[in-house]
Amino acid sequence: MIATTQAIFGQSPARLPGTIGSEAQADALENLARKKDDVLIPTCRFAGGRCGYIDRSGNTVIAPEFDWADRFGAGRALVRRAGKYGAIDTTGRLAIAPVYDAMSSVDRGLALVLVGDRLGVIDENGHSIVPAEHGAIIRISPDAFLVAEPPYVVRRRPLNWKDVGPGKRWGVVAAGGNWIVRPTFAQVSALSDELSGLFWAAGSAHMDARWTLMDSRGVAVNNELFDHVQQIQPREDRAIVKRGNRWGAIDGKGNIVVALKFDWLGYFRDGWAPYRLAGSEGRINRDGGILSEAAASEPAARPSAFSAKVSAVVGGKALYTDQAGTQLLGSDHPRCPDGRHLGFAQGRWTIMTADNRPLPDIEFEYVHLACNSPSIVRHDGKWGFISTEGNLVANRYFDRADPFHGGIAAVVDAGLWAVIGEDGAFLLGPLKLARGTFISGTGEYGIEFEEGYRTLDRAQVAELARNPEPLTHRLAPRLPWSEGLAAKLDGNTDKWGFIDSTGEFVIAPQFDAVDSFRNGVAWAAFPDRREWCQIDKAGRIEPNARCRCGQPLVIVEHYYPPPNVACYDDGLRIVRGFPGIRGMAN
Repeated sequence: MIATTQAIFGQSPARLPGTIGSEAQADALENLARKKDDVLIPTCRFAGGRCGYIDRSGNTVIAPEFDWADRFGAGRALVRRAGKYGAIDTTGRLAIAPVYDAMSSVDRGLALVLVGDRLGVIDENGHSIVPAEHGAIIRISPDAFLVAEPPYVVRRRPLNWKDVGPGKRWGVVAAGGNWIVRPTFAQVSALSDELSGLFWAAGSAHMDARWTLMDSRGVAVNNELFDHVQQIQPREDRAIVKRGNRWGAIDGKGNIVVALKFDWLGYFRDGWAPYRLAGSEGRINRDGGILSEAAASEPAARPSAFSAKVSAVVGGKALYTDQAGTQLLGSDHPRCPDGRHLGFAQGRWTIMTADNRPLPDIEFEYVHLACNSPSIVRHDGKWGFISTEGNLVANRYFDRADPFHGGIAAVVDAGLWAVIGEDGAFLLGPLKLARGTFISGTGEYGIEFEEGYRTLDRAQVAELARNPEPLTHRLAPRLPWSEGLAAKLDGNTDKWGFIDSTGEFVIAPQFDAVDSFRNGVAWAAFPDRREWCQIDKAGRIEPNARCRCGQPLVIVEHYYPPPNVACYDDGLRIVRGFPGIRGMAN
């Protein structure tokens, strides 16, 4: 299963002028704008989940008039209002009226637009460049476009210049919409992103199709045919090609500049590409000259899940044993910089010093050897920590132990949750935690509050230790904050609605299940209609999106609905049974 719902984790709460709510509610787009030091930062943390723009100090610069707002690029930002897309300039003025069903960001002065099920092109001021009559569009020169037969199958909002689908014939149109080449090609691909006017074309949709390089008039650049072609990488002026079993490369004009003689070639980057040839491997330059050469090595064999299991970790690198856990596999056994490593005998692990002394002289069922902090170990079914000096932290083991990060670690014992320091002292708890926690990919701890997740560091732990009582109260089931709103289950009606940063429902509880908002819309299950429909931030059903009886949130592979069960009910069962969608089972 793959769930489309994603959690958004933030930092400590901090109110900003002109907005309400906390940093925990900032979604990925706002956080990215901050990270990139954008002058104007899109945010939906205004009342009702409305979106506008703030500066780096948090002052409102462009009023919250939108259902969704994108980052600025080339002086334009994509916005959504009343179900339609347009674009604003840096003063907040509408440079492109919000009249389109979908729209791409402005790229080099142009944007894709969707009208019904047809795509077109407009410029940065909203003037038509290619009429909305096509099923897909790829720009290949300043005034020429590859276009596919309609209709466009909606796959994403906003649109993307590379969002193309199979099963269509392709042609070429000029700016203004006149045909240069009527649809005739089965497959196409731009040679590069440089708008050189050249593109790859194939007359068949089969995998064994032969590719030809064409110009914007639809005329072949040369007589070369290839079985496999790639795009030119930025700033490299080389595209990898293959004919038969031989690999080479062409330049941006279609000339073969690296002879087709190699057994394999990888992409060019930083002026070189990896190669394999006649038992050798190494790097070549842009002209095919050998930069380095060595005997080809066999890829390191990784034990399969059927024959092996991860039984220990050293500095982030896994060590494998057979499934029975009795035989150590592989020969690459890493060490910490201080020489500590793991010994293995009779299914047990021992932490060893650089001179092969046990530290401590205890055999463990599992070890996660950390090089710069206490290591997690399992002993007699319990979990504990061994310091870098070989001592048992806190002189005890726990029912569960999570890794140290920033000098703190979370543990669970007898059903009580706590945070300890590296000396084993309890910094917070033990207490009965009624709150979701997480560990990020970088190892940071986070804990959930009503306004979202906060990073759990030593300062936050100290603050909570003074009053841990709020952590003992169960939060109402709620989805992560997204675009200024969060879905929340109402205990009185047992239905889902959406709250804004004030905690008040701005879309009344009325749905059997919901998804988070994306680009100003969210999926919701209507019990009266017994359908899933997309809604806007006022709770209105999107008129241009088809409602469906089955759930749209979870992709289930090789799934066959049970007999005699309505698809609406079956969809609710799937969503409520998926653990990644917090609280939906209620």
